[in-house]
Amino acid sequence: MALSDLRSTLKTAITSATNYTAYDHVPEIIIPPAALILASDPYLEPMVIGNTKNWYVRLTLEVVSTTYSNPSALKNLEDDIETILALIPTSGWVILSVSSPRIRQTNSTDLLTAEIQLQTAYSG
Repeated sequence: MALSDLRSTLKTAITSATNYTAYDHVPEIIIPPAALILASDPYLEPMVIGNTKNWYVRLTLEVVSTTYSNPSALKNLEDDIETILALIPTSGWVILSVSSPRIRQTNSTDLLTAEIQLQTAYSG
Protein backbone atom coordinates (compact mmCIF):
# COMPACT_ATOMS: atom_id res chain seq x y z
CA MET A 1 0.00 0.00 0.00
CA ALA A 2 1.31 3.45 -0.92
CA LEU A 3 1.06 6.52 1.30
CA SER A 4 -1.25 8.04 -1.32
CA ASP A 5 -3.66 5.14 -0.67
CA LEU A 6 -4.00 6.28 2.95
CA ARG A 7 -4.98 9.77 1.82
CA SER A 8 -7.35 8.28 -0.75
CA THR A 9 -9.06 6.19 1.94
CA LEU A 10 -9.72 9.31 4.01
CA LYS A 11 -10.85 11.28 0.98
CA THR A 12 -13.39 8.61 0.06
CA ALA A 13 -14.66 8.34 3.63
CA ILE A 14 -15.24 12.09 3.85
CA THR A 15 -16.82 12.64 0.44
CA SER A 16 -18.92 9.49 0.02
CA ALA A 17 -21.75 10.48 2.36
CA THR A 18 -21.49 14.27 2.61
CA ASN A 19 -21.36 17.47 0.59
CA TYR A 20 -17.76 18.13 1.70
CA THR A 21 -14.99 18.51 -0.80
CA ALA A 22 -11.83 16.70 0.28
CA TYR A 23 -8.42 17.50 -1.14
CA ASP A 24 -5.25 15.45 -0.73
CA HIS A 25 -3.24 18.60 -1.43
CA VAL A 26 -3.65 22.35 -0.90
CA PRO A 27 -5.74 23.58 -3.84
CA GLU A 28 -5.41 27.02 -5.37
CA ILE A 29 -8.97 27.87 -4.34
CA ILE A 30 -10.67 26.35 -1.29
CA ILE A 31 -14.47 26.28 -1.39
CA PRO A 32 -15.99 25.46 2.01
CA PRO A 33 -17.09 23.18 3.45
CA ALA A 34 -13.92 21.26 2.77
CA ALA A 35 -11.27 19.06 4.31
CA LEU A 36 -7.62 19.18 3.32
CA ILE A 37 -5.68 15.95 3.88
CA LEU A 38 -2.09 16.97 4.59
CA ALA A 39 1.10 15.45 5.96
CA SER A 40 1.50 16.12 9.67
CA ASP A 41 4.67 16.60 11.69
CA PRO A 42 6.17 14.13 12.21
CA TYR A 43 4.84 12.58 9.02
CA LEU A 44 6.53 9.18 9.37
CA GLU A 45 7.78 7.72 12.62
CA PRO A 46 9.28 4.24 12.96
CA MET A 47 7.28 1.86 15.16
CA VAL A 48 10.57 0.43 16.38
CA ILE A 49 13.78 2.42 16.12
CA GLY A 50 15.95 0.94 13.40
CA ASN A 51 13.03 -0.79 11.65
CA THR A 52 12.46 0.76 8.22
CA LYS A 53 9.42 -1.34 7.24
CA ASN A 54 6.76 -0.44 9.81
CA TRP A 55 5.79 3.17 10.39
CA TYR A 56 3.29 5.35 12.14
CA VAL A 57 1.89 7.84 9.65
CA ARG A 58 0.43 11.10 10.89
CA LEU A 59 -1.92 13.13 8.77
CA THR A 60 -3.72 16.40 9.37
CA LEU A 61 -7.30 16.94 8.27
CA GLU A 62 -7.76 20.68 8.02
CA VAL A 63 -11.48 21.33 8.30
CA VAL A 64 -12.47 24.50 6.45
CA SER A 65 -15.69 26.31 7.23
CA THR A 66 -17.21 29.60 6.17
CA THR A 67 -15.54 33.00 6.47
CA TYR A 68 -14.81 34.14 9.99
CA SER A 69 -16.93 37.30 9.81
CA ASN A 70 -20.10 35.23 9.70
CA PRO A 71 -21.68 35.21 13.21
CA SER A 72 -22.52 31.51 12.90
CA ALA A 73 -19.10 30.48 11.53
CA LEU A 74 -17.90 28.94 14.80
CA LYS A 75 -21.03 26.82 15.13
CA ASN A 76 -20.68 25.77 11.48
CA LEU A 77 -17.06 24.77 12.09
CA GLU A 78 -17.94 22.80 15.22
CA ASP A 79 -20.72 21.01 13.31
CA ASP A 80 -18.26 20.26 10.48
CA ILE A 81 -15.72 18.86 12.94
CA GLU A 82 -18.30 16.58 14.56
CA THR A 83 -19.49 15.36 11.17
CA ILE A 84 -15.99 14.63 9.89
CA LEU A 85 -14.90 12.92 13.13
CA ALA A 86 -17.78 10.49 12.67
CA LEU A 87 -16.62 9.73 9.10
CA ILE A 88 -13.03 8.77 9.96
CA PRO A 89 -12.64 5.00 9.56
CA THR A 90 -12.54 3.31 12.96
CA SER A 91 -10.38 0.45 11.76
CA GLY A 92 -6.72 1.39 11.99
CA TRP A 93 -7.09 5.14 12.49
CA VAL A 94 -6.51 6.98 15.77
CA ILE A 95 -7.74 10.54 16.36
CA LEU A 96 -4.94 12.28 18.27
CA SER A 97 -6.36 15.77 18.72
CA VAL A 98 -8.46 18.62 17.35
CA SER A 99 -6.95 22.11 17.32
CA SER A 100 -8.63 25.32 18.33
CA PRO A 101 -10.28 27.32 15.53
CA ARG A 102 -8.02 29.66 13.56
CA ILE A 103 -8.15 31.92 10.55
CA ARG A 104 -6.59 30.70 7.28
CA GLN A 105 -5.93 33.37 4.68
CA THR A 106 -6.05 32.13 1.12
CA ASN A 107 -6.55 34.05 -2.12
CA SER A 108 -7.49 37.21 -0.19
CA THR A 109 -10.24 35.31 1.65
CA ASP A 110 -10.35 34.54 5.36
CA LEU A 111 -11.60 31.08 6.28
CA LEU A 112 -12.24 29.57 9.70
CA THR A 113 -10.39 26.27 10.10
CA ALA A 114 -9.40 23.64 12.65
CA GLU A 115 -6.99 20.73 12.37
CA ILE A 116 -7.74 17.11 13.22
CA GLN A 117 -4.55 15.12 13.87
CA LEU A 118 -4.72 11.44 12.85
CA GLN A 119 -2.39 8.48 13.06
CA THR A 120 -2.36 5.06 11.42
CA ALA A 121 0.07 2.22 10.83
CA TYR A 122 1.88 1.74 7.52
CA SER A 123 4.11 -0.99 6.18
CA GLY A 124 6.37 0.31 3.45
